Amino acid sequence: DKYRNLSKWYRKLSPVFKKEVFNHFLDLKKLIHGKHALFLGLTDYKKKFESAHYLSFLNLDGTTLCEHESESKRLPFEDNSYDVIIIFHGLDSTNNPYNLIREIDRIATDDVKIAIVGFNNFSLWGLIRPIMKKSSYPWSADFHSVYSVKEWFKILSYDVIYKDTSNAIPLFNQVFQRYFSKIGFLQKFFMPNLGGIYYYVFNKKVLPLTPMKVNFKQKYIVSPFPKSSLNRIK
Repeated sequence: DKYRNLSKWYRKLSPVFKKEVFNHFLDLKKLIHGKHALFLGLTDYKKKFESAHYLSFLNLDGTTLCEHESESKRLPFEDNSYDVIIIFHGLDSTNNPYNLIREIDRIATDDVKIAIVGFNNFSLWGLIRPIMKKSSYPWSADFHSVYSVKEWFKILSYDVIYKDTSNAIPLFNQVFQRYFSKIGFLQKFFMPNLGGIYYYVFNKKVLPLTPMKVNFKQKYIVSPFPKSSLNRIK
């Protein structure tokens, strides 16, 4: 099971690696506000995104998500149901990521905020992935580049309001992670899109349908009929 292996991988990560990821969770949480939230994917860290401001917070674990994808290809929710949607490695574990994004768009409200966490293929991680063991995580997951994810949402008229990546060097040992965390700020300047894990927040680009008043620059003067023409009318 993809999500079970992903859960085991996260539990084995060093505290330094996890801290880097969790700090980005806080950044995402500050940008997603709404009343009804939906969490999709690995639910081990759903509490990191819970808030007392939500009237409802529903989660759909990865196994159930995969079942709906293979059976009906539709999420079990009504149209325009959620104004906050969090996808935690959901795109990495689906066979058809764009179909999942279209379903997300279907159940999203016009003022939705969508937060996504995933593995970045446009990175050193993606570069060495072909030579790594495909039976182990994270290498068996489906990586997607930050550019592909952005384009998929752009097609559906979404704007990016937050983008970042982290953990550019795929070294999971605590000693190495502690060293690279000290120079991690260099990634933001020289490799902002090359981190192994990406973080996005999108919002829906909706055009307002407000009436507009038309101002005429020229004045139109209606002149009366001349008396001669009125006399000819019988």
